[in-house]
Amino acid sequence: MAGQLLSAPAPVGAWAADVLLDAAARAVGKGSTADAVALLRRTLGEALPPARQATVLTQLGSLEFAAFPAAAGIPRLTEATRLSDAPRDRARSAIALGTALAGRGEVRAALTALASAEESLAAEPGLAAALRSVSMLVSDRDQDLRREVYGRFRAEARRAPESADPAGRALATQYESTAGLLSARTALARVRDLLREPVDPLAQSILIAAAAVVALWADELDEAERLVRRGLAEQRASLLHPVHSTLLNIQAEIFAARGDYPGLLAELDSRRAAGAGTAGRPGHTEVLAIVALTETGCLEEAVALADRCDPRDAPDSWERPVLHFARGRLRAACDDPVGALEDFLECGRRQSARDVVSPIVTPWRTAAAECLLTLGRTGDAVALAQEERGFAEVWNTPRRLGRCLRVLGTATGGRYGLELTDRAVRLLRDTPAETDMIQALIAQGRQLAAARERTLARDPLREAADRAERIGAVRLRAVAENALRECGARRRTTPPGGQAALTDSERRIVELAAGGRTNAEIGELLHLARRTVETHLTNAYRKLGIRRRTELSGALDQLLVDTGR
Repeated sequence: MAGQLLSAPAPVGAWAADVLLDAAARAVGKGSTADAVALLRRTLGEALPPARQATVLTQLGSLEFAAFPAAAGIPRLTEATRLSDAPRDRARSAIALGTALAGRGEVRAALTALASAEESLAAEPGLAAALRSVSMLVSDRDQDLRREVYGRFRAEARRAPESADPAGRALATQYESTAGLLSARTALARVRDLLREPVDPLAQSILIAAAAVVALWADELDEAERLVRRGLAEQRASLLHPVHSTLLNIQAEIFAARGDYPGLLAELDSRRAAGAGTAGRPGHTEVLAIVALTETGCLEEAVALADRCDPRDAPDSWERPVLHFARGRLRAACDDPVGALEDFLECGRRQSARDVVSPIVTPWRTAAAECLLTLGRTGDAVALAQEERGFAEVWNTPRRLGRCLRVLGTATGGRYGLELTDRAVRLLRDTPAETDMIQALIAQGRQLAAARERTLARDPLREAADRAERIGAVRLRAVAENALRECGARRRTTPPGGQAALTDSERRIVELAAGGRTNAEIGELLHLARRTVETHLTNAYRKLGIRRRTELSGALDQLLVDTGR
């Protein structure tokens, strides 16, 4: 019936709008955005009351902007905001409009639209607070506006604590964490408490995303992943919301934090195939992919991607310093310590301008210190690493402290340097900071070799090479193996196979597949693209020595016997 209505002259009658909207909802559920857009456009040809017209315009504008950023999405959302009469509908339209404007780089216009809606909803404190939280999230795209919006929120929260909703307070906790004012334990306790407080549904996903970010920075990666899944499950494709891209960015950051570079690259491929991303500039996952390609030994591809991700084309937001950091990692791997140092220092300048001084976003100081060591500027390197150590001790997680101790140990050398590196290895062992652990083991092995303890140096270097092989970190594996050869040795055996060789992501997917879940079901459950699931399963089959899905259950049972579990 809906298909026939598409070609029928409008208007047909009130019933036609119901049929078309039902069909559009089904199309959205199936991911058929083009079909949904066609159905909603045809719906506007029917005689609709203003309130219903506003709802259709909000859905249509959201879908058009997401699928065709240059199309008529923003004018439709502007009209929806004008027509919306019910307070919640007006808030939804304003959030969608603000998201679209910010997505086009018009952050001040987005904040103006959100502020206007907030003022008109002063009699609805829950909705007004939700709009204020959206404004805080949107302001992250502009350095000056971010300081202004967060400053106003914090001042208002001090004056009238009851006006600050849980989502806004979670974002403020995120801000204070990056400013070096909180420990991981304090920040986590705050957001966990806030998650138990009632919050308007329009702000719920912002609260969840802010809590996920804090959990990510605190290396509570499983908790962060659960929160991301929860937040994505609450998103609607037919309603633009700034938190959707935030949740996808956190998901990519979790891959990177685990050192699961193959998984990150597979996810990027899946998003590209689905047409995700912002037209005309790199997305955050692409920026992280520069590091992933670098660490998996694909330097030519990393250089090509970095050339497309020119920092000058990135907005003056949190994305730009992260892009400088990623490009610095690539330049360092390409034996360009001068260029890498320039990028790391620029990253630091831009983050400091945003009141971001903690290394939880990017550890640019220790990265710059390693370049300075290569250039023979040991004193400058120690000073930067010591400065980062001070902030790392405030946040107080093994990843951040271990990294500082490793770089300081390398810079200091001698017995004290080895003690620092040994402490780094002890801190990082049995944590999710896999790449940091590998680097600490390499540093430990090299320092033992420098102390003429070449036999003792071999064990940490072999462990580093095996760990790097397990997660697909080709560059670090090569570094560890080169250091082993310098010690007159090489790896005794091939890397461990079976479950010990599986990454965390591979293990979760394998267990679900062995339990009878299809690839589509696994993707939906974990909020991963099907291609990402397929890539993980292919890698797992190779590591487990099997060829078919039906062999998974037996392979896992055998592993339980072998490990005595």
